[in-house]
Amino acid sequence: MDTNGTAFRILCAIGLFFLVQFFYVFSKVERLDEGKLTLEAEVLMLERKRDLMRTKLNDLERETYRSEKKLQSVENRLRDHLKLLGSSSDKMPMIYFVTPTHFRPSQRADLTRLSQTLAQVPNLHWIVVEDADSTSSSVAEVIKRVKLPYTHVNAKTPTDMKMKYEDPSWKLPRGVAQRNVALAWIRRQFASLKRGVVYFGDDDNTYDWRLFSEMRAIDRVGIWPVGIVGGLLAETPILAANGSVVGFNAVWKPERPFPIDMAAFAVNISLVVEHPDAGFDYSVPRGFQESHFLTSLGLAPRDLEPKADHCTKVYVWHTRTEKSVLPKAVAEKVKSHADGDFTELEADALGIDL
Repeated sequence: MDTNGTAFRILCAIGLFFLVQFFYVFSKVERLDEGKLTLEAEVLMLERKRDLMRTKLNDLERETYRSEKKLQSVENRLRDHLKLLGSSSDKMPMIYFVTPTHFRPSQRADLTRLSQTLAQVPNLHWIVVEDADSTSSSVAEVIKRVKLPYTHVNAKTPTDMKMKYEDPSWKLPRGVAQRNVALAWIRRQFASLKRGVVYFGDDDNTYDWRLFSEMRAIDRVGIWPVGIVGGLLAETPILAANGSVVGFNAVWKPERPFPIDMAAFAVNISLVVEHPDAGFDYSVPRGFQESHFLTSLGLAPRDLEPKADHCTKVYVWHTRTEKSVLPKAVAEKVKSHADGDFTELEADALGIDL
């Protein structure tokens, strides 16, 4: 037996085996390298896509910012355009919205709510009259923020006619001096004006925008229902079949010439100008301020022009703000607010300067 030949063949077989194994492992390593290169290429491609998406997102953010600025510019131009509409005689009549106001814990809140309603009404001039020795920066800030045409003045209620915080709302007439100052201002500024409407809007009432559209068509004096007033869900004129006013559903002093709320009517500005002595008076009986003013304009119930869909809709509510419930010590601070020791946040809530 050729042992040398056998050993040689065994060595050749073993060498061949290891050679095959080497090439097998080498091919696997090559494929792994190729896979690694493929993965690296895919990662680079994804990174490029990520960078591209970031670029597109930045472009979109810049475009959004430019669009927002453009929209803001358009809104400002539209608001300015609406302000100018009232200066032309062939445009819709201007509404002169007279608001008496006095300091109280809810004053800033009430004026903010009202201002944001009025801001949506075109051709409206807001006349705000503070019951104070001078106008306040807090009230001015609320008025200016909504960018309405406005007049901001003050008129102090006589001391003997000034209600205490704890007095019931009906004890003394409110807003007399303030409304008279507003009427005097209107007469000085618009002595020859024939188109426009004067409306007395308290700062704590609630108004539907439709009311303002209705009152622009007033020839002399318009009237409409008022919600939640005089002990009724809706106080309103009573109309005949032909649409004329034949009575009122008022339950409190129905014998008044005009048993209606201050929010129930508006008058053409020409009547205010033509009757320089017409106004409000502390000497008239309680609840007769509306009647005194309308009769001083030479008006009678037959002159009333029913609005609000022939007095079948309520577009204004007498939603008087409740008196704020405060601890006695805090209430005393509020009464003497000029000297009150308030935090910055409390002062901002009240609308006072520290």
